[in-house]
Amino acid sequence: MGRGAAAFGLIASLVATTSACGARVTPAAVPAPSVPERPQEPARPVEPAPEPPPPPVPSPPSATPRPHAEPAECAVIDEPGDPITTVALSDRVDPSHAPRPTNESERLLFRQLYETLVRVDCQGRVAAGLAASWRLDADGRTWIVTLRENARFSDGTPVTPADVRASWTRDGTGEELRPDAKLLVESIALLDDRSLAITLRRRSGDAPAALAHPDLAIARPGDDSSWPLGTRSSRIALDDRVAGARAATAIAVARDNHPTIRFLVAPGDPRDLLDQGVDLLLTRDPASLNYAGTLPQFLSVPLAWQHTHVLLAPRRARSSPSLSEEARRALAHDAVRGEAQGARGPFWWQTTADCEVTLAPPPQPPPAPRIVYDARDDAARDLAERFVGLARASGPAATMWLDALLPDRPGRTYQRVAGLTGEALASARRAGADAGYVMSVDARPLDRCRDLHALVDAAPWLDPETIVPLVDTRLRAIVRRGRSGVIAEWDGGLVIEGADAR
Repeated sequence: MGRGAAAFGLIASLVATTSACGARVTPAAVPAPSVPERPQEPARPVEPAPEPPPPPVPSPPSATPRPHAEPAECAVIDEPGDPITTVALSDRVDPSHAPRPTNESERLLFRQLYETLVRVDCQGRVAAGLAASWRLDADGRTWIVTLRENARFSDGTPVTPADVRASWTRDGTGEELRPDAKLLVESIALLDDRSLAITLRRRSGDAPAALAHPDLAIARPGDDSSWPLGTRSSRIALDDRVAGARAATAIAVARDNHPTIRFLVAPGDPRDLLDQGVDLLLTRDPASLNYAGTLPQFLSVPLAWQHTHVLLAPRRARSSPSLSEEARRALAHDAVRGEAQGARGPFWWQTTADCEVTLAPPPQPPPAPRIVYDARDDAARDLAERFVGLARASGPAATMWLDALLPDRPGRTYQRVAGLTGEALASARRAGADAGYVMSVDARPLDRCRDLHALVDAAPWLDPETIVPLVDTRLRAIVRRGRSGVIAEWDGGLVIEGADAR
């Protein structure tokens, strides 16, 4: 766990106090080619692409609309090459989750099938998606959105404004919006056969960037498939291997005027996927990156810093000390396997002064002596294990770290970590009955207030001013040499050439 107890002495002096955050809160009343044999670790490092400069502090997307980003600006690989035809997915993919992903593999696959009304490119500029145009009504929050002409689902049927509304509602037929859609949209009204009036929760400048959120992707249930229909030119190839599979091992995605892409789903060791002749794999697994470095047919490309891992502690006071930038860098280096950097501020939840959240009373019973994390998140696991290790250590170094991270429990006997998923994880966060929770948030949210409300909905006891930023993480794209045609969007999602709208 980590890189050794000597780290305690190295980072002991790096604890500092942070300033108060800016959110306004209101207390509530209550088949593969021949490849070399895998080397023993450590293998030589992956040959990297040139490291991009650190990105600026995330800013809200620009409101300058454009039809598409220039390829050179957002392309993962600058040079032209052959199309990507085989993609490796290291997490399970469940069609019942579509179009809203629950892991990185679903995120990559679903992005090829389902559109939002608008897009936000890697430079933060709003571009056309399923909507061809939009204009702001006089109230400053209602957008008159017009769908593109001849918009169609993948089965050829037209896309109507009623389909958009149904895609955002709880049961797909009524008018009650889903909870995740409600975080962004207040109401939606049908105007004619191509236009809708969409009232957002918050003013959004002169372009509706919030409509690019993946929670608002448009889909419709399919008649003969477990996969919902999307509106891109890419579509699931309906055959006996994939049509009814809940945990498919190979998913074929057909594309107009482009070769079919095979998505190979193999949870487990990502190196197995590299041995199967894939063109693209997204990973932050150190062993896989090292192994790819021994294979001359692959190139490793760093993607944008996508997630910020944070610590939420139910009984943490606003006056509690936090971690300095130097301490966060040391934590990223010592505790987290895979690529990580110390979380870089200022952080988006500190710049939401116009976003009101209502706080529930903090839990009263003594907390359970455990640190909870999402079992699917390796970086969260590494951090949680480090905190438990610190609690078991002795000496001033460990004490200083615990004073900053988990200051409000005398004795701090955090005996274990608990990796949870699904409803068990959601219930634990809602209850707030544990010493702390390590979780990841988007580093560059499309709508900061929406993400803040989502955090407080998941943990009603949370005071946003007590969030402790820890580390940033990102993926690397392992790409077969001579392949290209992958475009990065604002939130780090990737679109493979040929998935564009008809």
